[in-house]
Amino acid sequence: MGFLVLLVILGLPVLEIWLMIEIGSDIGALPTVALILATAGLGMLLFRVQGMATLARAQEHLDRGETPVGELLSGLGLLVAGLMLLIPGFLTDAIGLILFIPPVRRLLIGAALAWAVARGNTRIWTVRPPGDGPRGGRPRGPGGAGPVIDGDYSDVTETPADGSDRDPRRLGPDSTDDRSR
Repeated sequence: MGFLVLLVILGLPVLEIWLMIEIGSDIGALPTVALILATAGLGMLLFRVQGMATLARAQEHLDRGETPVGELLSGLGLLVAGLMLLIPGFLTDAIGLILFIPPVRRLLIGAALAWAVARGNTRIWTVRPPGDGPRGGRPRGPGGAGPVIDGDYSDVTETPADGSDRDPRRLGPDSTDDRSR
């Protein structure tokens, strides 16, 4: 694994520089720089649009009381895609643009999760509140905020007979209640 990381760290910049020289010799230096800047701008635009849509879907899941695991992983993929488009170079731009395609991003994230679980050092679990289950469980409040408590009540406060506006629940020196004496 360490050798692969070293190969990527050393090999990717060399490959990017070689691609820039080859493309620059074909189309010229100024169009090459303009193309690299255009892909960075496109990456920022795509990241903003798809990132906000992913954030909205995550918020919908949270409102329903669900954990937005898929949206969090998709957001991570979008972050990597945006970073790839911001790094100058044509290979990283191609990788970034491919990661902005949702089905490809889901496929790659699924493969990465399967690889991580297959290594044996990774555990994935979900947590459910007690009583929640596929067969119903306890009732949830608006937006899944908690249990709904339904009940009747009656007002036990009384208006004082002397017409004053004092609170009968408050006992103190000015109270005429027998318990305060």
